[in-house]
Amino acid sequence: MLNPLSWRNIPTARTLFVMVFLAGIGLIVSVVALLYLSLHLISTKANEIDEHRTALSVQGAIQTSVNRTRSLVIDNAVWDDAVREVYPPRLDTGWLYNTWGAGFKVNNLYDGTFVLDEHFAVIWGSFRSEPFNERNLAFFGDGLAALIRDNARPLQAGKEIFAGITRTRQGVAFVSIGLIRPMMGRLEVYDSTRRYLVITRHVNAQLLSDLGNTFQIQDLRLTPQKVVETSVPLRDSAGGLLGYLGWTPHMPGAEAAQAAAANIRQIAMLASGLILLFIALSSAGLYKLAKGEKMARNIALTDWLSRLPNRRALIEQLEQWSALGNNDLISVVFIDLDGFKDVNDIYGHDVGDRLIVTIAQTLREKMPTDGMLARMGGDEFAMTLSGPWSVEKAADFAKNVLQYLHTPVRIGKRTIHIGASVGIASGTLVECSSSELFRRADIAMYHSKITGKARITHYDAALNSARERQLMIENDIREGLEREEFDVWYQPIVDAHSQTMIGVEALARWPRRPDGELKPDDFIPIAETSGLIYALGQFVLRRACSDLQQIDTLKLSVNISPAQFRDPEFEDKVARVLETCLFPAHRLQLEVTETYVLENPERARSAIANLKALGTAVALDDFGTGYSSIGYLRRFNFDTIKIDKSLAGLVDDDVQASALVSGTIRIASALGMQVVAEGVENEKQMKLLRQAGCEQLQGYYFSPPLPLNEILQLPIWRKR
Repeated sequence: MLNPLSWRNIPTARTLFVMVFLAGIGLIVSVVALLYLSLHLISTKANEIDEHRTALSVQGAIQTSVNRTRSLVIDNAVWDDAVREVYPPRLDTGWLYNTWGAGFKVNNLYDGTFVLDEHFAVIWGSFRSEPFNERNLAFFGDGLAALIRDNARPLQAGKEIFAGITRTRQGVAFVSIGLIRPMMGRLEVYDSTRRYLVITRHVNAQLLSDLGNTFQIQDLRLTPQKVVETSVPLRDSAGGLLGYLGWTPHMPGAEAAQAAAANIRQIAMLASGLILLFIALSSAGLYKLAKGEKMARNIALTDWLSRLPNRRALIEQLEQWSALGNNDLISVVFIDLDGFKDVNDIYGHDVGDRLIVTIAQTLREKMPTDGMLARMGGDEFAMTLSGPWSVEKAADFAKNVLQYLHTPVRIGKRTIHIGASVGIASGTLVECSSSELFRRADIAMYHSKITGKARITHYDAALNSARERQLMIENDIREGLEREEFDVWYQPIVDAHSQTMIGVEALARWPRRPDGELKPDDFIPIAETSGLIYALGQFVLRRACSDLQQIDTLKLSVNISPAQFRDPEFEDKVARVLETCLFPAHRLQLEVTETYVLENPERARSAIANLKALGTAVALDDFGTGYSSIGYLRRFNFDTIKIDKSLAGLVDDDVQASALVSGTIRIASALGMQVVAEGVENEKQMKLLRQAGCEQLQGYYFSPPLPLNEILQLPIWRKR
């Protein structure tokens, strides 16, 4: 006789079996349907992807042809022999034809070469090895005219070679133009005389066939109308539509679907068998789930990039010690990489990830054997260990980390300079929680960062108070910007010989702070570390440009913090301020410290070039406090060097400082740079600096920073 409980369970088991069986049959039908539907979708998508990739290849082929034409101009225009043969007093047409005109028959790299004068009129030309006798540019169409119109100034300066597409009387052509100039040095022409080389290569069936073969594009052709939807429009450099590039699609999806049809049927049968087998062996899945849970936990506690334990794992370790009643001394070392954001910005996140992996591996090797190292996220690492010697071991580990990062890190072919700010906190889990221990280490690390970086700080109670004050000032700055509590004061920059004011330096001041005025040295570093320097710097630049917009005889200098300079949109922000305030770019000079330029040379060189392209000047501030060299000064092409007051202020009683200042002035003069001496405190310093050849002076001898209305009342201004 059956147990009533067992009897009651029988229909339930049968029902479950039937449900699982029917679900299995339904799953088989669904899988088969999905396989064929997926095959259709994949086929369609494969065709679409191939068409899209081919369109990109077509665009790449056109750009490659443009670049080839540009390379031809570079190879032929930047040539000492060409300079000698085309500039007055001679224009050797025989040499031009033998060198350039006959090239069409020799190598067929181009079909037209032309020499233009400073007015962009043709003074010599050869088209398909025949003389070209037209003077104006009507033959070349709108594309070349647009290249010349949009780039006249850089063309005249010889800074760039420009290439594009145009429609000539002979059809669509790739065209490039560049100044004929020497390979080394400047062009020895001191009037407006210029000679430009123009090279054309017309699009024909053979050229399109060669491009198609190179880029694996079948039947590439140029048509006046859009034949198919995927055709790529071809536009000239002026934006005009020249036609459409079409091709015969490969249709790989349809071919793949036809080839895979038999295999799909086999897969459907195999899937059906596997599903039935899965039903029979479903119990085995429970075991796999249990095993997977353990693996998932390991994944959840591991940083995916560095393969180190993550923040959660480190906190769980501390909580486990606490649960076990561990009363030993515990030390936490918090490491934050200095300059890691710049690595990502300059070299890309792929290099940044490789740098994290390299540093993580080295830190693991240097870690004490009884410690636990974790990546906390981003560019932060932490190491914790317990025991009576934990403080000493933590300090030794921190020193080894700084020593390791003191030398450049090699990533592939790149040498990357990076540092670290380290904070250490120690205590027992009886006197503070694990989260409090981390907070203290973080505060100590932050103190290392704001006091110069590349150092170690041990937590104490005073740091906590300093951090609280830091947070208070951060909030005050944020609210102060909203309530317009900040002002801009100005310190005169004086002509050394006439003793008259020729410019001013804009400086932020905070006079209307409710809790009392703060000096710049107190709030500027906090603004930089908190990210508020972006808003504060924009305020100073905007206010200064507005204040001095009407005073057209004064030039304006504005300090730029390293945080602002790191901003990839900084140059665009400067341009918007100049446009909004109607302030002439040539009256603005931006000052950047050499420390940042040395640490980030690639970003600095790019930003300086972009700023100078706007028309603004760029000054190297605090010169004499770092490690500048002549090659370094030439590389970045500063307009002005500002000798720091720590050096200029010693010329009246320090022979070595006086010699350094004189040497700096001579070097700057040789490089065509102006020199401003800061920190002039007395008449003797003023006279010595002037005798040394310093052109501009700045310091309390003339005036401290003052509001603009008071600056304009000074005698050095009234002398004008």
